[in-house]
This record gives sequence, C-alpha cells and structure tokens, in this order.
Amino acid sequence: MFFSSGGSIKSGRKVVDSLYYFAEQQMLDCNQYMIKDEESEELVLFDAGNGKSMNGLFEGMEKLGLDPEHITKLYLTHEHVDHVLGVYTFLDKFGKDAPEIFAYGRTAEILQQGKETEIFPGNLGISPRMFGVEIRPIEVHKITEDEPVHVGPDYNFTIYHTPGHSQGSIVYYEPDKKILIPGDLVFTQGSFGRYDFPGGSLSQLQDSIKFVNELDVTYLLPGHMGISDNGNAQIATSNRMVHTIGPY
Repeated sequence: MFFSSGGSIKSGRKVVDSLYYFAEQQMLDCNQYMIKDEESEELVLFDAGNGKSMNGLFEGMEKLGLDPEHITKLYLTHEHVDHVLGVYTFLDKFGKDAPEIFAYGRTAEILQQGKETEIFPGNLGISPRMFGVEIRPIEVHKITEDEPVHVGPDYNFTIYHTPGHSQGSIVYYEPDKKILIPGDLVFTQGSFGRYDFPGGSLSQLQDSIKFVNELDVTYLLPGHMGISDNGNAQIATSNRMVHTIGPY
C-alpha cells in the first residue's frame, strides 16, 4: 500500500535515559520520539505521524511501559501530511483531554487556518479522505526560536528555523545531550529532505544543512529511515551530498 494501514505495532526502543524512538510504518508515516518526565510521568511526543499509525504507536508504547494517556504535549517539526495528520486523530480520540499542540511559524499558521493544500502537497495525489480525517482549523501554540523547549528537568531544546524542505521546518537541538531532532532536513546515510514540494527551496535546504553541520551532534533522530549515534558524520555526509546538486 502507498500509505500505512496502521495495522502493525510501531516498534520502539529507548535511545538514552527517558527518550524513546518509534519507527515509522511503511510510507507516508514518520519516526516519532517521546520523552518521559520521570518526576510527573507526563510524556512529550515529537511529531504526530499520519494518524493511521496511532494505534500502532500506542501498542509500541505499552510494550515499553508508557501510557498513551500521559501524552500531554505534541511538538511538530513541519507541516507535511506524514508528520501532522495524527494531530487530528489525537483530537478526535481524546477530545478535551488531547495533548497541547506546539508548532513554529508557518507550520502553526497552516494548522490554525486549516490549509489542506499545504499539508498535502499536490504532486503526491492524495487526500485527507484516504486517512479518514478532516482538515480543519485547530488550536496551536506558536513556539519561537527565542524560547527553549523544556521537557522535564533534564531536556532543554533550542529551536532553529531550517527551511528548505518546507517553509515551517525546524530542528530541535539539545546541546548538553547532543541530540538533534531534524524532521525531514537530514537523514542517515547522506540522505536529505525533498525540496520539490510547495514552499521547498534547494538553496535554503543547502543553507539549513550547512548550519546544522556546525552543531555538535551525537544522536541524530530524523523523521524517516534509521537513527544514529554518530550524528556529526551522518550530517556531514548529507551536507556534502546536497551541495553536489546544481548551482548554489
């Protein structure tokens, strides 16, 4: 199938203390990351997946002793279908008890306005009906580069705007633990995000990857493919590869 049917468990494992990785299901889903506040038992989720994989995520969480009802906040990396569609599934399932949604800049605006065409790039030939959701305006908390994202007592992420794959793309960087959650900016094995979707730009993508290449990264936790504990080497390869494409 072109997109995940949501019929299988999203396999999960601990990356470092209190931080967990859940692998994407087939196509048009994404990797998801979760941090547990060991004091409050609250869970913070990074990226929402495609919605159809939500039950698989919950099953994967339960295998690790994580309670889905303890998810209180959901932070997004950018506005594309495979990363945000699960937001609507969370809202439909939990109602007033759904997690608070946090997004940056253009991503927040698209969700607040319910702009379907910017969530579903036209050249993919898909629609919300295929996922059983309705795109509508929703409440989103807008985050900025000026305010770190605090998760429990141990995680303090800096936000950097890194356009190129999309207008609203950001990365979350934890400097003490050397963790980077880059969404679809860079992947392992020298891969990097597409720039042919609406709002994409090769030159901006090159600039953004060049920027994160200067960060000190051990744990690279991208939106797709695998993860790495050799982050700087992986990002450096992506940086070399992206700069071989066309004139700068």
